[in-house]
Amino acid sequence: RPFGVSLLVAGWGQYLDKPFLFQCDPSGTYFPWKATALGKNSTNGKSFLGKRYNENLGLDDAVHTAILTLKESFEGQIDSDNIELSVCDSKGFRILSKVEIKDYL
Repeated sequence: RPFGVSLLVAGWGQYLDKPFLFQCDPSGTYFPWKATALGKNSTNGKSFLGKRYNENLGLDDAVHTAILTLKESFEGQIDSDNIELSVCDSKGFRILSKVEIKDYL
């Protein structure tokens, strides 16, 4: 039996002017989320996000929440060399540079 891959797909709704996040499973089913986690220890990440997330988070607070969620299940020290973060907003999708990530850490 082959392994499957789950994906998180983020986008910006141009007409609704808000972000969207979907999880797509190997079976083809998809789920909308406000915030979620995938992978090893995702249960801990989802629990953490359930306590910390709210719809009024600004970008900086959302990035800090993402980093804190990663720290919940990360083995070792988090630095700008071993994590990647991206932002999806009305300007589009972009991956944060190592310098930007270092500023958040």
